[in-house]
Amino acid sequence: GPSLPRRDRPEVRERYCRLMLMLFIPWSKPGDLLDGCVSWSERFSQFVKVCSPRYLYVMKNMQILHECRDSRDD
Repeated sequence: GPSLPRRDRPEVRERYCRLMLMLFIPWSKPGDLLDGCVSWSERFSQFVKVCSPRYLYVMKNMQILHECRDSRDD
């Protein structure tokens, strides 16, 4: 399947935010995730202010995986 989107690429920011919300917030339909927000990035910004430090740690490690691959390929 497709790889996890990178958080440091503006062209996939909305996709990244949507996926992180899907992974870390219980939901049954997409509207549950947006919780009244107009964009995935807006909702994600709200989420990271209140989410568990453990979730932030996992998201950071997902990004480190991309950075390690970048270093390997240089």
